[in-house]
Amino acid sequence: MKERVGGLIILLVVIVAAGAYSFFRGIQPDPVEVTGLLGGEKIGLFESEDFKTYIKDEYGLTMDYRKAGSFDMVQGSLEGQDYLFPASQLAGELFKKEGHQASRTDIVFNTPVVLYSRKPVVEALEKEGLVSQREGVYYVHMEKLAKTIAAETPWKDLGLPQLYGNVLVDTTDPNKSNSGNMFLGLLANALNGNRVVDGTTAPEVIPDLQKIYALIGYMESSSADMFSQFLKQGMGSYPLIAGYENQLLEFSKTDPDVYQQIKDQVYILYPEPTVWSSHVYIALNPEAERGLEALKDPKIQDMAWKNHGFRTVVSGTGSSGLYEIPGLADDITQVMPMPDIQTMLTLMAAVE
Repeated sequence: MKERVGGLIILLVVIVAAGAYSFFRGIQPDPVEVTGLLGGEKIGLFESEDFKTYIKDEYGLTMDYRKAGSFDMVQGSLEGQDYLFPASQLAGELFKKEGHQASRTDIVFNTPVVLYSRKPVVEALEKEGLVSQREGVYYVHMEKLAKTIAAETPWKDLGLPQLYGNVLVDTTDPNKSNSGNMFLGLLANALNGNRVVDGTTAPEVIPDLQKIYALIGYMESSSADMFSQFLKQGMGSYPLIAGYENQLLEFSKTDPDVYQQIKDQVYILYPEPTVWSSHVYIALNPEAERGLEALKDPKIQDMAWKNHGFRTVVSGTGSSGLYEIPGLADDITQVMPMPDIQTMLTLMAAVE
């Protein structure tokens, strides 16, 4: 009899515990709406219905945004903003240098800086030894490319007389956009023999950088706008551009029909070495900290890779087979540091 009573008590405890768990699990957090400044390369994720629904259901969160360049967003007044989401740790350093204070910050996504081009250009670069192919992945010899650019080599000398002007990499404005800023650091390092530029070596590379950026001329302020122009205007306007790996990956998911039409012509090229773009979420108040919790949720991390091409702690390494993109690298191995913040500010001022 005692055993039966004991068994009933245990059963009751289990039922009550299960009911309590279901009850508390069903309680939704108080709704919070935050607004902030967002790099254009992440708009696809933030506009995704899966993303918006998940963070609202699981975190009671609505995240509004305004597009801004990574370096524009961390300078000046932050009035009316709850969070910033630049594409760079360097932007995070500049945020502190400007005297701003964060409630909480963390790196959420990563994506390497890459170059994009078209088949005839890649074939010409490969013939000149500026690009090589290993296991179907195309790599750019950054030091050779930097020297070719600095020497003001015409495209016609590479067997491409149909292209106007000199060999250049079109890029976003390094004083406004992170992709352009990271390419500036990468190019400076390449001109320095693939050694990280510092305060003592910066004066040696600045004259070449100024010459190169004068030839580039007008630069977009958004990596999303730059990539869109590259796709729309073709090889004649943009033979070679700097951008993020995730841009082509995301495009293949969001516009699969268009991508199928261009996939044999558009090439992704990995600089050797390259640099990581680390996307830092900056919560400016306690309410915006919920955004960081949501973005680090394993389901959001997985969604960011599978649908938008961001490499995360959860996904992205060794799983390139998820994308039907020729030349997509499984792993990013040859990576070098960016110059420190003070050196980068010197380089940015030199090419402004």
